[in-house]
Amino acid sequence: MKKVLILGNGFDLDLGRKTSYKNFYNSEHCPKDYPAPIIKHLNEKWVDNLDSVKWYDLENEILNYYEIIKTQGGDYDLYDVNERKILVQIKQIPTHTTFSIIQDNLDVINRLLADNILSLSSNNHLIVHPDAFLSPVERDKRAVMHIKEGLMEYLKSIEKTETDYNSAAMIVVRAFLYNYRDIADYAVYSFNYMDLFHQDEKVVTGLFNGITRFVHGSIKNSNIIIGTKDHEISHDYDFIQKSFDVQFNPPAIVYDLLQADDVTFFGHSLGVNDSQYLRPFFMQQSSTNAKRKNITIFTKDAESEMQIRRSLQYMTDWGLSSLYSMNNFQIIKTDNISNNKKQIETYVNRFCENEFDAERIVTGNNYSMMLVNIIKEVDNVIF
Repeated sequence: MKKVLILGNGFDLDLGRKTSYKNFYNSEHCPKDYPAPIIKHLNEKWVDNLDSVKWYDLENEILNYYEIIKTQGGDYDLYDVNERKILVQIKQIPTHTTFSIIQDNLDVINRLLADNILSLSSNNHLIVHPDAFLSPVERDKRAVMHIKEGLMEYLKSIEKTETDYNSAAMIVVRAFLYNYRDIADYAVYSFNYMDLFHQDEKVVTGLFNGITRFVHGSIKNSNIIIGTKDHEISHDYDFIQKSFDVQFNPPAIVYDLLQADDVTFFGHSLGVNDSQYLRPFFMQQSSTNAKRKNITIFTKDAESEMQIRRSLQYMTDWGLSSLYSMNNFQIIKTDNISNNKKQIETYVNRFCENEFDAERIVTGNNYSMMLVNIIKEVDNVIF
């Protein structure tokens, strides 16, 4: 059987890694102080509810931002023409001689300070940000670059976080590797940016790292892709689309999904910004002549399950019932596994030859030794 495993951010979160948008936003690596209109828009969007923000929300909001500024024309910067004149005066004249400018424009000065166009030196002199006079488009472009660079630095800082080997994510990894024989029959596609890493279980993680392909780049290669789906966007803002990143070169995920017999999604939102990779598969599997396949989706809770079902409605052209009836389809909620072991046992048993091995997959006990015995015959395995 051709087996495909698709990983989203929920996979890293289930392993115990702090990879949520909130974790990044609250870190020192997030460029939330950079004076670009797009940064201000993102800062104000979820100010009261960062806990609920997902990475697909960020990508969707970048597209929403573009739609907003498109309707506003050129009038969307952090300052207007008259305020620019004040900035020029502050930049050209030594701060101690600009007291009258400050007094006459105190409200404007305070707002420019709040937007990080201006800042205060250690001796309370006003300083104009070095990028302040760049066009808003150029600052937005740099802001997206800073987000990517900041996210890479943040992920590197948490890369060696202790892995939760009792997590549902690790159960899926162990099940997926159980019958590993030929890399041609296996494909792991990650929408995340980090390897699965742990020094104490090199057999599992080494093999898994070796067969994982990164859809949007990886920190290991110092390249990650962030952006929107393909959309009708003016040339000035092409850079917000993933496909316009010069290093955008996704692997053959669409082909492998269409050819697969068994597909597992773990922690992926199935959101619209990644639908170009996934929709062909779900359209195929909801058609009347579809070959029956195993399709399992792991998601966190009842709320995320409903979002998954809404996404599937879109990706099947409102043929969700057909998708269910044409396949061996199930959604497993990871926050409920301890109360409903039957679901995870049913999933694991699909990969196993006996109950004893199934128990080792679920518990992780002696699993590494079992895996060593399984893959002794396999050549060219990466550890």
